[in-house]
Amino acid sequence: MKRAGLGVMGLVLAGLISGCVPAPLRAQAGAELRVTAAPGTPAVQTVTGAVGLYREPGPGSLRVVTDRAAFVTSVVLPERGGAVVLPAVRTEAGVTVVTSLPATSGYTQVFTVASLQPMALDGARGATSVAEVSRAVEAAARTLPAGAYTVATTVYRVERFGTLNVTANLAGAEVRINGERVGTAPLQVQDLPEGQVTVEVSRSGYRTFTQRVNITGNEVSSVNASLRLITGTLSVRSDVLADLYVERQLIGTVQPGVGLDLPLRPGVLSLNVVPRNRALASQNLLVRVTADRVTPVVCAVTNGEYRCTLP
Repeated sequence: MKRAGLGVMGLVLAGLISGCVPAPLRAQAGAELRVTAAPGTPAVQTVTGAVGLYREPGPGSLRVVTDRAAFVTSVVLPERGGAVVLPAVRTEAGVTVVTSLPATSGYTQVFTVASLQPMALDGARGATSVAEVSRAVEAAARTLPAGAYTVATTVYRVERFGTLNVTANLAGAEVRINGERVGTAPLQVQDLPEGQVTVEVSRSGYRTFTQRVNITGNEVSSVNASLRLITGTLSVRSDVLADLYVERQLIGTVQPGVGLDLPLRPGVLSLNVVPRNRALASQNLLVRVTADRVTPVVCAVTNGEYRCTLP
């Protein structure tokens, strides 16, 4: 199994990775004992939902339980540097044993080996890959009877965390980070692991603002979102001077040969075109304005009659 790179975030559960861990490092079928192991302190609760993340220097301890008296040795394989073999401890059935974990950085794997007889795992010391640790465990197990040992795998990631300030030109706009809703602007988001995140700021009727942000550990990053109204264009042309009303509100005057282009919210609107020449009849229309499109209205005098149409 390849060790995870810097882009890996969160906890990879032992059950999910067991298929690619070498057989000597898996929970052994037919083992006469069972062992469970988990970090001794809670992981950081991130707003993005990432799990299994710890601040430097890491969780600090490992809680180990066996279902019968056993000898337990944990091998810590950090992302960088060689493996550390922790001192062996003696456990009793159902009694939690807490062992100290060394400081690490990045993706960290801990292989906790429980056996009915002591196992010499010094061969794993300084290992730089899962394969090397596996060979050391396999070698140490050769002298044991069948079913005399088993392994629990614990995986976590040690990160530096940063803070993100999000503001917007519209208060109350919804903020999402990597697709997860985190609140409304303005707000400060803490405990974001280092790396790049996608920030989305949105509000009904406005275009969603999206920005990629690099989060740096122990620093504050900022996003200032400018939300723009979603509009369509109402384009009115008239061959005579006419006043234009939208929803009974005077919007402007349509000049012959010039016309009037208006950005408006999408939807069905009532339109009144009133010629300055009172001998010509006013025109009342219902017009649908569509986002990002031009809705044309053409008004003209034909055979002495003033009419507006939607081409």
